[in-house]
Amino acid sequence: MKTPLLFLLLIGTLPVAAQKTPVRSAPPKTTAGPAFTITCADQQPASALQKLHCETRELTLPAPPVGTALMVDARVNGGLTVRGYAGNTVRVRARITGRAATPESAKALAAAVRITSENSLVRAGRANESLDGWAVDYEVFVPFRTDLVLKAVNGGITLENVEGKLRFDTTNGGLVLTGINGEARGQTTNGSVTIVLTGPAWVGPGLEVNTVNGSVSWQLPATYAATVLARTTHGKVSAALNTKRKSVLPHSLVATLGKGGAQLKANTVHGSITVTQPAEIVPVVATDSTDTE
Repeated sequence: MKTPLLFLLLIGTLPVAAQKTPVRSAPPKTTAGPAFTITCADQQPASALQKLHCETRELTLPAPPVGTALMVDARVNGGLTVRGYAGNTVRVRARITGRAATPESAKALAAAVRITSENSLVRAGRANESLDGWAVDYEVFVPFRTDLVLKAVNGGITLENVEGKLRFDTTNGGLVLTGINGEARGQTTNGSVTIVLTGPAWVGPGLEVNTVNGSVSWQLPATYAATVLARTTHGKVSAALNTKRKSVLPHSLVATLGKGGAQLKANTVHGSITVTQPAEIVPVVATDSTDTE
């Protein structure tokens, strides 16, 4: 009985602070990222004889190391939407569709598709490498500063609020570029191009985007600094810009906006190009209309 008594006596002599259980700090709160918008609601079979099965899957990946691009290959009949957000991971939602003569076959096609993400490459495929009867569309959230390589066939590519070394290529699909910066280059063979720039100036080396069969619609803020170049082979160029330093010809445009800066280029072979800026808002200086004696 001496040992337990001695232990209790020793515990009683410890300082009060030493007897308290350490309080663990609460884990940092994580801010929920933006909500995905891609769903199966708008998917329809191509005909009354075709059955369709649609499902979505999500995955979260670490952001690629600095100097390494995140690559997303939509394969055939898939589109891509990539948006920048204030997070440090890559969030992916894939919409998989299977199309077949029966609901069971359509579901089996979709179930056989596997989404892989090895070596910073997001890609879908089946074990037998067949591309028939299925497609995958992607919505991806990436940190604002992320290098990207995006590919699609028979699908459009949308890029929003991303800065980095950006490469994008589709064969039959449109390009929509909103609020991007960095070193951006991309092309489509059959598709229109929509460019909407934001901020006071382009940040980074520049932009070059091309289409063969498609129009170009280009919108800039009322005040912006850059060098804008546009050219079409078989089409017309129109421009409504807030600068006198511009040359607008039937098939080409060269304009210096603000103090100039990075070269931003858009070209098409068969299509028209429209470049616009909203009118600048000139501040009105209030005058004192009170009569003085």
